[in-house]
Amino acid sequence: MKACPVDAIVVNLATGAKDVLEDRCVGCKVCTIACPFGTIEFNPESGKVDKCDLCDGDPQCVTACPTAAITYIDADSTGIDRMRHWAAKTLVEATQ
Repeated sequence: MKACPVDAIVVNLATGAKDVLEDRCVGCKVCTIACPFGTIEFNPESGKVDKCDLCDGDPQCVTACPTAAITYIDADSTGIDRMRHWAAKTLVEATQ
């Protein structure tokens, strides 16, 4: 999110997801390089990036998964603060 030169990635306050604003995205792919989790992908058809938006808080992949291999849990119970710290550290190191 911090790597985006046009501020096209914003936090959705309702779901906590980081949403890509398609009208702002210029398709530079900087976010795909900066994301340590590999969750942003360039879409050659649109010339923009895509990432999961959590289907407005009700991810359909979770509902559709026949083996329950995909779950959706509250981020606070996942160690998200530790992941954020690592991601920020990685971003700083990548820009040095």
